[in-house]
Amino acid sequence: MSIPASTYRLQIRESFDLRAAARVADYLRELGVDWAYLSPLLKAEDGSDHGYDVVDHSLVDPARGGAEGLDEFAAAARANGLGILIDIVPNHMGVAVPKHNAWWWDLLEKGQQSRYAEAFDVDWAAGRLTIPVLGDSTELAIVDGELAYFDHRFPIAPGTGEGTPDEVHARQAYELVHWTRADTDLNYRRFFAVNELAAIRVEVPWVFDESHAEIQRWFENGLADGLRVDHPDGLLDPGKYLDDLAIATGNAYVLVEKILEGDETLPAYWAAAGTTGYDALADVDRVLVDPRGRAALGELDARLGGPQAQTNWAALIRSTKRGIADGILGSEVRRLARLVPESNDQTVDALAELLACFPVYRSYLPAGLEHLHTAAHRAVAERPDLAAVVEALVPLLSDPQQLVAQRFQQTSGMVMAKGVEDTAYYRYSRLASLNEVGADPAEFSIDVEEFHRRQVERHGSFPASQTTLSTHDTKRGEDTRARMHVLSELPSEWEATLDELRRRAPIGDGPFENILWSSVVGAWPASRERLHDYAEKA
Repeated sequence: MSIPASTYRLQIRESFDLRAAARVADYLRELGVDWAYLSPLLKAEDGSDHGYDVVDHSLVDPARGGAEGLDEFAAAARANGLGILIDIVPNHMGVAVPKHNAWWWDLLEKGQQSRYAEAFDVDWAAGRLTIPVLGDSTELAIVDGELAYFDHRFPIAPGTGEGTPDEVHARQAYELVHWTRADTDLNYRRFFAVNELAAIRVEVPWVFDESHAEIQRWFENGLADGLRVDHPDGLLDPGKYLDDLAIATGNAYVLVEKILEGDETLPAYWAAAGTTGYDALADVDRVLVDPRGRAALGELDARLGGPQAQTNWAALIRSTKRGIADGILGSEVRRLARLVPESNDQTVDALAELLACFPVYRSYLPAGLEHLHTAAHRAVAERPDLAAVVEALVPLLSDPQQLVAQRFQQTSGMVMAKGVEDTAYYRYSRLASLNEVGADPAEFSIDVEEFHRRQVERHGSFPASQTTLSTHDTKRGEDTRARMHVLSELPSEWEATLDELRRRAPIGDGPFENILWSSVVGAWPASRERLHDYAEKA
């Protein structure tokens, strides 16, 4: 296995395609870069800059330069002594425009008779495949032999096209429903809560083979040296997937986008060189924070009405995760409940509570069973009224052969990501630079001795793991976070400054104002438009 000393990520898109990337290969060499690190390359939705919405696994995206562009980039990289690491997306496909995805279109047209019914993760027992696209208007039309809802187009199964649009719709394998029903009635697995990204089942051998044939070609033809695997926790069995990937790539260098919580370690049996480095990022952040600022910044957060005024970080994330389980991921929880014998509303309630209390992103049964027991203990403590239901669920959720246990593991990470990264991080304002992907904001700082202890341990277990300070997923770049860390050295000055900013431009939400203004300080100078976009998203 070839191992990089350093990587430099290039975002490959239509405006900076593989041929453009080839022209900077010599620049990367001059910088001292060891490997070029490319964002996803397979055919994605039209206009996609990120490339995580793959619609065709069989070809390099023509908009990104196509196969010829990859050949050209690889030749330039080799001429400059560069290795090549490529980001891949095994968990899901883009389905925003059904006709762009031949697998999805066939599924919609033929339903359970489609060859691709096995490729997507659909709960047919719950009824027709629900597509949440309808708004206030429910007026459908038939246009060029397809069912139309405004600009949306869907296939009509052979022999079902006679009658009014509503009559035709009633005969299809799919059902168009109001967009709000995605939270409760969706019956296909997604990437988190993104309706336009439908999960695929790479645990099925032919699905793996067909979705990885082009990736395998890259290694056979010397076009790639390693892979970055996006969101392995969404897969049914990440360990088995990585074994299959090792066979397909000849045991190439592989990194996994895996977030570790606290003392959690990457499963030793995974065929992976390590993580993408969020764990190292968190340590570097905390060794740069002055521990003397902890109390004062905590008191400021409390005065502003932040969660520390009423509760602690653990209680906050239990609350935000529960909100996600009851809200945008409610469909996933209800699907789990349908797999439990004699389930009822209490079953849904107990499953949501277990997900809210789960201490890590997921388990990999039989490994990680202790996390389920921890979650059960916490759930009963929070909701004694659910004790009997939780007790009945634990044996089912402990058994790797039970479908509900398998799906629970795929769901817990979704709840964690949405409840923590996208919710709690925007409510906990003590020092917002610590609210970062893969990090625990409750840990304020570490000393140099502890920093080195962690790195020695990390090097001993996964010496080829990636060390990173920023990724395309981090909330803020490392330079912004470093400047925000300095607020721990002057908490009194920051409190006075924040009070003045709040007086001049009141928003009415103290914790949010703290997060927003400290982020402005960290990112300055920045345009009004950029800061407005950040504030709106936050």
